[in-house]
Amino acid sequence: MNTSLLYFGPQWSGSTSLQRLRAFQEIEGVTAFGVDNLVNLENKASLWSRVRWKLRLPMDVLGENARLLDEVIKNKPEIVLVDNCKVITRETLVRLREVGVRKLVYYSPDDIAAAHNLSFPLKWSLPFWDIVCTTKTFNVPELLAMGVRRPFLIGKAFDRNLHRPLSQAQVGSDFEQFDAVFVGTYEPERCASINALAESGVSVVVYGADKGNWHASRLHAGIDLRPSVFAEDYVRAWHVGKVALCFLRKINRDRITQRTMEIAAIGRPMVAERTDEHSQHFLDGLEYLGFNDDAGLVMAVQKLIHDPAGRIALGQAGRLRCLSSGYSTVDRAEQMIQEFLR
Repeated sequence: MNTSLLYFGPQWSGSTSLQRLRAFQEIEGVTAFGVDNLVNLENKASLWSRVRWKLRLPMDVLGENARLLDEVIKNKPEIVLVDNCKVITRETLVRLREVGVRKLVYYSPDDIAAAHNLSFPLKWSLPFWDIVCTTKTFNVPELLAMGVRRPFLIGKAFDRNLHRPLSQAQVGSDFEQFDAVFVGTYEPERCASINALAESGVSVVVYGADKGNWHASRLHAGIDLRPSVFAEDYVRAWHVGKVALCFLRKINRDRITQRTMEIAAIGRPMVAERTDEHSQHFLDGLEYLGFNDDAGLVMAVQKLIHDPAGRIALGQAGRLRCLSSGYSTVDRAEQMIQEFLR
């Protein structure tokens, strides 16, 4: 029996939402089609709409509620999955159920209970969803307390078609040009840790100059700051350092992150903040190297940059763990489909 699923979320190249949609499309017995909820976003973000975002009362400037309803009426899916949209209203969910949707599913890749991620329309709609998927263990009891009927914990993932090791020839002259590489947004703690590495003599490149508050003035003079990268360029960037740095997002209370899975799947030797969830997914010392503070970070990176064989072994072991333990987007999509149909 075939199951039809409408996936409503961002579908720009390199987005994890698009990766999840494609994963559902690989599952036998599932017909998944996507609707991009962010069409022409850059042309409609007025000053007033940005103010409303700050107040957690976002305006539906893109007509997402109407577009979602129209697509459902036209395509008649059994399941509607909305990925991290902040403006869908409970009135729209009631209407979707009236036109025949069997399961209404919300997916959040972020700390959904945190104020900066929880708009008021989303908060008010939570009891109206059949299932709310979260990647955060601590969000499950919080969602129950907010009236969610079925919170579902789903693990972080990597895209097996994208996140893979590249050869020196594929990367080019930048291959392992630096001792360490980080790709991601700015946070003060990350900046301080990267500066500590540079001060110890480690050469570091950071990708994300156009994201947040990364500024050369905040960084040690020896650090190379480059623009953000996505999709294939993102994978290539992780090969520019001998060691890949995995910092968690403090504002999202991270214990593990999507980047964790991606770095490991790419086969790069990963030095990551030591947490219970990191060590549940990867063996510390064999599949990643954990650190608790800047001194531990410096020690771990220094150890690896002087041990080429150890770096290779760590990267290979991390990738093998991803492949053998079901961390891919397709594995996760299959787990979600089973839950949706239960």
